[in-house]
Amino acid sequence: MATKYPKVKFTTPKGNLKWAFVTGKGKEDDKGGYKYSVVAKALKTDPEVIEAMKTIDAFWEENKPKQAKALAKTKAYKMEVDDDSGKETGYVLFGASTITVFPSGDKKLVKIFTAKAPVRELNLGDKKIGEKSLGRVIGNLSIYEYNGSYGTTIYLDAISLSTFVEYDGSIDTEAVTVDEDAEDINLDDGIPQEAHEAADGEAPTTRV
Repeated sequence: MATKYPKVKFTTPKGNLKWAFVTGKGKEDDKGGYKYSVVAKALKTDPEVIEAMKTIDAFWEENKPKQAKALAKTKAYKMEVDDDSGKETGYVLFGASTITVFPSGDKKLVKIFTAKAPVRELNLGDKKIGEKSLGRVIGNLSIYEYNGSYGTTIYLDAISLSTFVEYDGSIDTEAVTVDEDAEDINLDDGIPQEAHEAADGEAPTTRV
């Protein structure tokens, strides 16, 4: 029988909501199933962020299992690290997740609320939360146990949205690697000028 660990209500500081999989099938987990998950990214020096990290660390010290190592294997937060330099970016990532279906077969619902008063529940429908959205993650802080390792985790219950920017799956200019020897291509939409002229009923212009 699984050990029941203490849990307390916990809300993350406001931050950018990254990798938000909180509707539909959710996100595939490392056990072959699915989960709902989201990460709140906030500035490390923000007083609210500092307090939140202290709260998580104190919860671990008060509730860590006797057989656990002094330091948590995993934490409900971690420092963001730049993929290229390997250095910390100055931001903290607060991660939260939950099952998509209860053992009873009932579906888990991650509630979405407005952060502006009067607070009201939102129905996103087919819309997904984009990474430029701002908000807080709401859930329960508890002890995490997996294959003999222990740490802290946030079980996801809800999200309060301060700013909503829909995820559209597109890639913007920040994702493009600049090549110094690239040609100066002067097209507005990636369609050759000849095709535009032909579509307009004009003969394509010959270029030499």
